Amino acid sequence: MKRLLTSRALSYLRFFAKKALAKHQPTVIGVAGSVGKSSTRNAIEAILKDHFPTKSVGNSETGIPLGILGMKPENYTKLDWAKMLLKSPFNLNFLQGTKYLIAEMGIDEPDPPKNMGYLLTILKPHIAVSLNVSATHSLQFDKTLSDNRNALSEEERLKLIIQKIAEEDTKIITKSQCAIGIYNTDDEYVSEQIKSKTPTSTKLLSFGTKNSCDISYGLYKVSLKGTSFAFYVKTEDKREEVTVNFPRFILPREYREVFAAAILVGLQTGLTLEQIKASLEKNYVLPKGRSSLFSGINNTMIIDSTYNASKASISTFLDLVDTLKKETDRPVTLLLGDMRELGEESKIEHEEVAVKLIGIVDYLYLVGPLTREYVLPVVQLNESLFKEIRWFDTSIRAGEFMKENLVKNSIVLAKGSQNTIFLEEAVKQILADKNDRKNLCRQEEFWKKEK
Repeated sequence: MKRLLTSRALSYLRFFAKKALAKHQPTVIGVAGSVGKSSTRNAIEAILKDHFPTKSVGNSETGIPLGILGMKPENYTKLDWAKMLLKSPFNLNFLQGTKYLIAEMGIDEPDPPKNMGYLLTILKPHIAVSLNVSATHSLQFDKTLSDNRNALSEEERLKLIIQKIAEEDTKIITKSQCAIGIYNTDDEYVSEQIKSKTPTSTKLLSFGTKNSCDISYGLYKVSLKGTSFAFYVKTEDKREEVTVNFPRFILPREYREVFAAAILVGLQTGLTLEQIKASLEKNYVLPKGRSSLFSGINNTMIIDSTYNASKASISTFLDLVDTLKKETDRPVTLLLGDMRELGEESKIEHEEVAVKLIGIVDYLYLVGPLTREYVLPVVQLNESLFKEIRWFDTSIRAGEFMKENLVKNSIVLAKGSQNTIFLEEAVKQILADKNDRKNLCRQEEFWKKEK
């Protein structure tokens, strides 16, 4: 009964969202990928908002239609949903005057309504961006494997699952009939799908490390004072260089994918590189819990990336703090929570993270049953390379310990999945300025009740 009601509610919201899109006909820009969707959506909006009426929505089968209708759940109660369903027919004009609509299009499963195929029944992008794929939500994609799955090694099974995720995720370009597809040539899974399955009617633009890309990467610099990224943009007769500077943010190298994709989108709207650079530097903000920088107790610097976690994103941030450690000679403290929804791949993904952090992290604090089962045994074999290793069953207990024992002057990285882990509750206890608590993720009333 619940499934039937949910299906009907989704169809109802989709109907009015499509009606609003047909009425106002904004140019839709869609963003897909395992890592960096929200950051890319924000970067595109930062570029466009000074020049065109722009709105952004996302990222799910409910978030997209609700966003199109100008609504957002307050507390996810039945009453809240009833109010939004009743308001839907009267909110068709939310997009009035909108030139560009940026949609974050995230998938969780291979089946509707949580797959790309379903999202494309709500809206189809004119410009589509495919960032990358990794084993996020691999638990849901386990079922796509054949019956001989038990004969596969862990590595073979993981590769097949990522291929399935790539096949579904890249439908934003291969199945959307978009006019322009922007994709990451460095991601072999993405590149293979795009090159083999995109119709010839779609204009493809690429970003990556190769000089042949429409935009390639130049010099990357990061310090505790900020981050800068250089890019080379291919034009008809030359390669033009542009550098964007973010003095307020400490960003991993992999954010170059975010900004490269956003710059290509900006160019397709007719903006110049000078306009793109100025608007991006002026307007870009980080979503909460995605590399936010806070001052911590004991003169520490906290890199708060508690919104979610995957092996790819954790590896990215470990490289970042390794660079900062070498530059500043500060110790590194890692607060690491479970990576959830990985299914049978959970063991190998956690173990690979465990190997990666050895030699980078000085003080390691783990939270959750998966880190105890898979990370703790690996790092304990290399215990002499750490100054401290501790495991906690909850984020609150980890925060209580860190509040009393956090090493002075350290660089603190907090990274973990949201599903029952909620590492922001540990970060909350080690902030130097308690007013910064409002800038942590999941501080709304709904999440406070969930925790």
